[in-house]
Amino acid sequence: MLMKLKSILMEKEFRVKSTIIGIMLIILIITFFFASDIENLLGLNSTYAKNEVSEESLTDSSFKVHYIDVGQGNSTFVELPDGKTLLIDGGNTAYGKTVADYLNERNVDVIDYLIATHADSDHIGGLNYIFDEFEIVNIYRPFQIAGTGTTANTFVPDQNEDLASTYKTIVEQTGNRSKISRVTSSVYREFISNIYSETYTVNDMRISSNVTVFYDGLVISGKNYSIEFFAPFVRTMFSGLVDAKQTEGFATEGYGASDSNGASAIFLLTCYDETFLFTGDAPWTSGSDGGDYEELDFVNSLSKSEIDKFNNVSVFLVGHHGSSYSSGEALLNLINPKFAVISVGKDNTYGHPSSEVIFRLLQTDNLAFDYLLRTDQMGSICFGEVAGTLRYVLEISTNMSKFNISWHELSTMLFLFVSVLIVSVKPKPYYKQFH
Repeated sequence: MLMKLKSILMEKEFRVKSTIIGIMLIILIITFFFASDIENLLGLNSTYAKNEVSEESLTDSSFKVHYIDVGQGNSTFVELPDGKTLLIDGGNTAYGKTVADYLNERNVDVIDYLIATHADSDHIGGLNYIFDEFEIVNIYRPFQIAGTGTTANTFVPDQNEDLASTYKTIVEQTGNRSKISRVTSSVYREFISNIYSETYTVNDMRISSNVTVFYDGLVISGKNYSIEFFAPFVRTMFSGLVDAKQTEGFATEGYGASDSNGASAIFLLTCYDETFLFTGDAPWTSGSDGGDYEELDFVNSLSKSEIDKFNNVSVFLVGHHGSSYSSGEALLNLINPKFAVISVGKDNTYGHPSSEVIFRLLQTDNLAFDYLLRTDQMGSICFGEVAGTLRYVLEISTNMSKFNISWHELSTMLFLFVSVLIVSVKPKPYYKQFH
């Protein structure tokens, strides 16, 4: 009797264990169809492990693009293929020395191109320190007029503002001050003063720096690289810079006198076959219905040949530090970036980057979870080429970068481990089950 009972219980135990293992196997096979999504969710098969390299590995790279950690601001330094240098923004005033030290560590003496994307202090504040530390040959500024006065009628352009006559002419002929960005901050006024007093040395002679208002259609090119601007748009009726003594370029359209972000430079840096997109703080929406916004207008303005230039952008510096009002779906669907860099301050009061923007980025075809690189988590980020492949260096590596395993491998190991546990578990002796 006991032997028969023992046999029945063993058979029951076998069926239960077999059923559990069978169900686990079915679930395992089903998850294989969603392996990439699961890897993204868990941070497995990390892109960092594949793409992160040591700084020494980029020594022979023909170009380098450095996204400098300047807290809640932007600053990007580029070592161009022909040996020239490009600085895009400089963070806020407190980070000017940080940017200068970063450049000095890389033995920079002269900045060949400086682009101030727009007048906000978290982009141009640190540049006022840079003017004292480096010679700058070419400066690209926004069509934003520096001056004083809290209202349109009381606004007076600064005496150092080379575009004062242009501003006056446009206002007089249109009777409209509302579409020209007027900036009264002391940081921007200091910046304007600095760019028109900046000089560089040629054959032991001091020469005034070249100043240009950037505009749609402006192209800076060199050997194996180009910097092509696609916004802001040129004013169709009043494109000239009236009586400007030092400034080249064209007057550009605005989105409101107080809308500094809407005057942002949108441009594409191309080094060999790699492309890097910068949009400043250009908005695609204000969060309310109606209105025209620079980012969306830029996307809608592109010709077929221009659209082709933006397909599969290598690296996108996410607009406005990850604000939900920038980096809209239309732009992300156009550029389909491989990497996205977010320059943002740790624990910032704005809540950047927005979870909405992170979600949008993750919906693009090329971008995976591991391709999101944030300065608040990783410090400064430098891109370059290793054996023809775009790779990056992180100032602060993460634990994720040390963990490179696929879901197929991990799930199979877990399945085998749990199966062994199930098989090895012994039930209570059959005679004790009745007590």
